[in-house]
Amino acid sequence: MSDVEIRPVPAQEAQSAPRTGFRPDIEGLRALAVLLVVLYHCGVGVFSGGYVGVDVFFVISGFLITSHLAREATATGRLRIGRFYARRALRLLPAATLVLVSTLIAAWVWLPPLRLRAIAYDAATAAGYVINIRLIQSGNDYRAAGDSPSPLQHFWSLAVEEQFYLFIPLLVLIGLVLLRRRAVFIALLAALVAASFVESVTGSQTSSIAAYFGAPSRAWELGAGSLLAVAMLWGKEHQLWTSLPLVQRLAPVLGWLGLVAVVYAAVAFDASTPFPSWYAAVPVLGTTAVIAAGLRPGSACGRMLGLRLPQFIGARSYSWYLWHWPALILAPHILGREIANYEKLLTTLVALGLACISYSLVEQPLRHHQHLRSHLGAAGALAVGLTAVTVTVALLIPTLPDRRPQGETLATSLTLEGPPSQRFQALSRRLQAATQALALPRNLVPPLTEAATDEPSISSNGCFVAVAEDHTPEHCLSLGRTKGRTTVVLFGDSHAAQWFPAMEAMARKHHWRLAVFTKVMCTPAEVSLYAEAFRGGYRTCDDWRQNSIARINALRPDLVVMTSIADHMDLTEGNDDVDGTWARGWASTAGRLRAKKTDLVFLADTPAAKTNVPECLSLNPRDVQNCAQSADRATESPQRTRIAQEVQAAGARVVDPMPWFCSDSSCPVVVGNTLIYRDDNHITGKYARLLAPLLAEELMPKP
Repeated sequence: MSDVEIRPVPAQEAQSAPRTGFRPDIEGLRALAVLLVVLYHCGVGVFSGGYVGVDVFFVISGFLITSHLAREATATGRLRIGRFYARRALRLLPAATLVLVSTLIAAWVWLPPLRLRAIAYDAATAAGYVINIRLIQSGNDYRAAGDSPSPLQHFWSLAVEEQFYLFIPLLVLIGLVLLRRRAVFIALLAALVAASFVESVTGSQTSSIAAYFGAPSRAWELGAGSLLAVAMLWGKEHQLWTSLPLVQRLAPVLGWLGLVAVVYAAVAFDASTPFPSWYAAVPVLGTTAVIAAGLRPGSACGRMLGLRLPQFIGARSYSWYLWHWPALILAPHILGREIANYEKLLTTLVALGLACISYSLVEQPLRHHQHLRSHLGAAGALAVGLTAVTVTVALLIPTLPDRRPQGETLATSLTLEGPPSQRFQALSRRLQAATQALALPRNLVPPLTEAATDEPSISSNGCFVAVAEDHTPEHCLSLGRTKGRTTVVLFGDSHAAQWFPAMEAMARKHHWRLAVFTKVMCTPAEVSLYAEAFRGGYRTCDDWRQNSIARINALRPDLVVMTSIADHMDLTEGNDDVDGTWARGWASTAGRLRAKKTDLVFLADTPAAKTNVPECLSLNPRDVQNCAQSADRATESPQRTRIAQEVQAAGARVVDPMPWFCSDSSCPVVVGNTLIYRDDNHITGKYARLLAPLLAEELMPKP
């Protein structure tokens, strides 16, 4: 990109432009920011809001970059945009490329092979600084909700910064270079900050994932630093900061207040805090206060931030931030077990060691390389080359030979045909045999690579209602045999939807009219749920549930089958008796659905798997029992018994599918050549269809 230049400014104006200077207090702020993030990721409970460290980084970055751009534009009358981006590349890409490539190689060695393709995609989008957009898309995809976190997802914050830097040079160019009006630049920047803040507040209420990772809702934080930079430059030019005694007296107090605000947010906020929303103003204003207080050098706050340890950590904060998250994700796989919080802290110290090495050998040498800094073409070529290296490795990693031997056995298929009296015995024998099997069948159905997508058809036809929606479409009330005399209703969340393949097969065989009322993470039980998407009450679930109950009663169904997952859904605050709340909620719904001619069935939940089963099997193809859950753990939830008692008292029949999944000792994950689970809690469509004959025996409407 070519430089833009106009006539030079008058000499006296150029002389009045402030010079760049190192700010030890800002370096210390960087140390505080990265420490908050690291302690939060290590699960140190007191720092439940340590994620605000990213907000501190945003303000610092906006301040420093805008200070540089504004000084250049004011002093020289031009803006060398090409050099700006070249130096940004020298600052960020060398260390980022090293971490991305190293993480990809480590993922191939230690992580489940099924995850390699997704991680490779993360690396490519991280290299292009758009991984935040990918996280927004995948975060809103319910199928990805149970996925393990990506070892590269922390690159989202760098993506937000770089997306902001597509616009800030343009604003400087328009306001300070072309129009030469500082007021125009401030007005444009203030408008950007205001619009972004509004998006942050409103977006946090409607889609917390998009608000958290999105540049539109985060730009105001960088913009706040930018506004501070312009204000400080303007104040220095007019000697406001040295001529006003009040400013000098307030500066030390301002610094301490700012630090208190940042630490308060890190301690008081937690995962339930709607964020960023207006809550982000606390760490953002706190950071701007600390930076502004640096106008008076030598204050106690500035001296504390300027101590040797904060300076050491602050200088390496970028590298440490890059290394710490992959280290935390990889450590349990390297050790072969979950790690305690103290071990997480030790892991991040190892990451700090890696950061020190990459800082000294990669980051600093390339960042300050004289030839690269003075030759725009060479810096650009290096940037393109480093990005190409990451993308190439990302493309190659998923194609490498699997480092683990795959199962070679051929297993017989599982069928449940024959007289009703023999079906359950046949399944019980196969389940018992499955607890002794070791090798993963070569003819597994569905294959591991297709397991995640082996979903019920209602996942894509609108009958599995999304989080933001509160109404089931009309066509979902006439599935199966639409003119059948028997009306059957399936009611619940994804754990009801997972039974749709079996219910559909039964409806076609027995000529039922099948009505489906299912919604993402929404239980039929009349309880108040917490929703991550809203960082508060699941309002659309409440509305959908009431609407669904009324419509089900209007159908006058012959049979209603209701179920949901209970253990993985959080209630809103104020529920001390969690088990009792769930039991009473189910009983309340059962009472409202129990009509004179309606056979109401509560289908107990399927046993939860030990872990993400396809991923576990890809790591253990010669020892599938390592992925199986024990029967005791599968049935240990006290809610199961209490809920069953309450719904029975309310007039519902209880059907427990546990014997269809577990033997006396274990709940296998593969029976014959059939894969039971598609993730860590949902059964595959294939297994659901196989169980249709057994389910039919339990659910057939009574004459």
